[in-house]
Amino acid sequence: MDLLPSDDQTQIVDTIKSFLAGEAPVDRLREHGAIGNPDAALWPKLGELGFLGLGLAEELGGIGLSASEEMLVFREFGYHLVSIGIFGIVLGARVAAVAGDDALRDELLTGARRVGIANPRGAAAGPGPDAQDYHLFEAADASLVLLVDEQGAGLLAREDFVDIESVHSTDSVLTLERARLAADKPRLWVARSADNIHSRALMLLGAYAVGLGEGARDMAVDYAKIREQFGKPIGAFQAIKHICADMAMRSEAALCQASFASLVMADGLPDTDFHAVASKIVATEVAMKNAAANIQVHGAFGFTSEANAHHYLKRAHVADLLWGSLREQRERILTFPTPA
Repeated sequence: MDLLPSDDQTQIVDTIKSFLAGEAPVDRLREHGAIGNPDAALWPKLGELGFLGLGLAEELGGIGLSASEEMLVFREFGYHLVSIGIFGIVLGARVAAVAGDDALRDELLTGARRVGIANPRGAAAGPGPDAQDYHLFEAADASLVLLVDEQGAGLLAREDFVDIESVHSTDSVLTLERARLAADKPRLWVARSADNIHSRALMLLGAYAVGLGEGARDMAVDYAKIREQFGKPIGAFQAIKHICADMAMRSEAALCQASFASLVMADGLPDTDFHAVASKIVATEVAMKNAAANIQVHGAFGFTSEANAHHYLKRAHVADLLWGSLREQRERILTFPTPA
């Protein structure tokens, strides 16, 4: 199995990387304000370029590429700290397409509509009386909310949630609310047997976390080249070199697992669930470790809001909690049969 990207995949990566470098520099999060982000303005542009339906089959209205290309694009989303609302749009369009709501699918693929994310606050997952309490991410201005669990994935109206309370998020550029689900069933629901959206969500989140780890790594390396102590760049000191080398090795391991998971999913192999969970475990742990190391390389400056280093650490913790924390995923992976 070849983990290296093909020429066509490299062109896709170069295109999204160039777009995000111009439209979504990390500095935008500091310039925009303390709470909220401007990333929803990117959705129509990404839709026009075809990135919102990249992994959706052509007969379902998408571009028709595989999970591998989708993984590479979400890696860049993480690198540039694109709002996790991108998961709501992409996976929500997939729910609409598989459920047969072509009008909603087309609307979502153009980026004309926002979709928030519901993450259960308790141990139980899925709609119903046993899982009523949720955190709503990036749903303040969204009319639809995505819910994903091991049984399937669905889209709910924001009005299906009651007792909505706005709360402060650790990652302050993301809107966060607490709410209770009052609806008996989602507006649209796709069972796992129709499309394993849950494993796809974990695989894409792993790719997103790979990008977070790589972004933190590159920020640390760039700073080590320009920050001077005792008349020389701090990158010349062995202690800093070791930190940066460890960050690079961790990122490479996370990328290899994410790439393998996407290829297994693209081929429809029976180990898809195992490797999707493994990707999330490896990548989110790497993202948190690299983000912390990035702050260490920046020294005292890294703890200030003037440095962008804190954005990677906060977003890594959000990635950890979304659709099951590291602890929960490690417990889950132990229930899987040994992969072939």
